[in-house]
Amino acid sequence: MEELLFKQMQFVRKRTIAALDATTEKLADEMPRNVKNSIRWNLGHIFVSQDTLLYPFIGEGHHVPKSYLELFAMGSSPYEWETEAPTLQEIRNYLVEQPIRIQKDFAGKLEERIQQPFKLGDHELTTLGELLSFAIWHEGLHQGAINTLKRAVGTEDLWSKVTEENQLI
Repeated sequence: MEELLFKQMQFVRKRTIAALDATTEKLADEMPRNVKNSIRWNLGHIFVSQDTLLYPFIGEGHHVPKSYLELFAMGSSPYEWETEAPTLQEIRNYLVEQPIRIQKDFAGKLEERIQQPFKLGDHELTTLGELLSFAIWHEGLHQGAINTLKRAVGTEDLWSKVTEENQLI
């Protein structure tokens, strides 16, 4: 089961990186009417939420810069940002590194029960593997939000890699 979860984590993260690579700096901050968060926020939130969800359960601190906690925490919004947001390249670097580190740090531990169940409504997650599975699902949820934001601002091709030649800004 462990191999399957790590394989799924890598697959989902590759799709997140592909979505990021098909996003310009300008597009990353577009927020259609009545939308609380941007593509940049969703990408940063994926990184922040995985680290802050998983690492406390193995008795370690997360690997998230303090500014990221303020910018990308659950309930935050770019409308409230008082500091400059990181570039897509900076977020990308964290997103590329994270699953490698998670696999190294959690290998052989996914069947371990956590001391206190993680509650989601009336559902409880009780092992590190269940937490990782939830984190993977959560990332996919935010990939959907990214795609929806792109469609809402008129992006037709969600997956073409942005290069110097085709970047809009």
